[in-house]
Amino acid sequence: MSLAAFPIASQAESISETLPTLNSQVQRPALDPINELPNLREVKAGPKRKAAFLSMLVPLVQAENARIQSDRNWLVGVHSRINPMTADEKRRLSRLCDDYGVDCEPAKVSRELLARVNTVPLEMVAIQAVEESGWGTSRLARDSNNLFGMRCFRAGCGIAQQGTSRRFQVFDSVRDGVGAYLHNLNTHRAYAQLRGQRAALAARGKSISAEKLIGALHNYSTSPDYQQQLLSLLRTNGDLIRTHGADNAFVSGSPA
Repeated sequence: MSLAAFPIASQAESISETLPTLNSQVQRPALDPINELPNLREVKAGPKRKAAFLSMLVPLVQAENARIQSDRNWLVGVHSRINPMTADEKRRLSRLCDDYGVDCEPAKVSRELLARVNTVPLEMVAIQAVEESGWGTSRLARDSNNLFGMRCFRAGCGIAQQGTSRRFQVFDSVRDGVGAYLHNLNTHRAYAQLRGQRAALAARGKSISAEKLIGALHNYSTSPDYQQQLLSLLRTNGDLIRTHGADNAFVSGSPA
């Protein structure tokens, strides 16, 4: 299929560096001061703990999504223009191809690269973090900044799960964990269907919502009702997540 499947005028490829995710938007990056997850077990379960967790998580998701969106905007821009790439642009493209595990032709923006360099809806990221970390209270989350249950498979890597042989990744900061989770969805072969569905929505100029992508997460967990669990959590907490997304939006001048 040709790159015409990714229309430059579509909402998902806006040069404004924002992308609708249900009723929220990807915003410009904020700094991450969180090198250690706060002990959310000390916060009363219910609305207070939910608010504390989302106040910590949402700006980090927005920051990582904004970084990805900036790269996507650049890719769309250099693909759509007539002038050839400069040497610096070729190097940047090569780095993105390497980062996203795509074999690229020199100075060519491929369909596969565009399918990978794209954002993930805030609501889906937050809901998976809730499900995998118990609103940030799990041992794995507290000891390793790993909110998404991300495994590692090298001998002795990460930290062990008590009572099993499974091992899980350790991150220096919460934002590093968020970035690794997004990169995993954007590159691992297990999520090719998710990326294909997202690309099809982008090609039609449709919003890329959590509801539309959760159904493609069947390889994320061995739980037979994992996707239904996520959808149930989304129905219960979607408005709260979107409210935090709006409240934590980083607004500073006009888009670059």
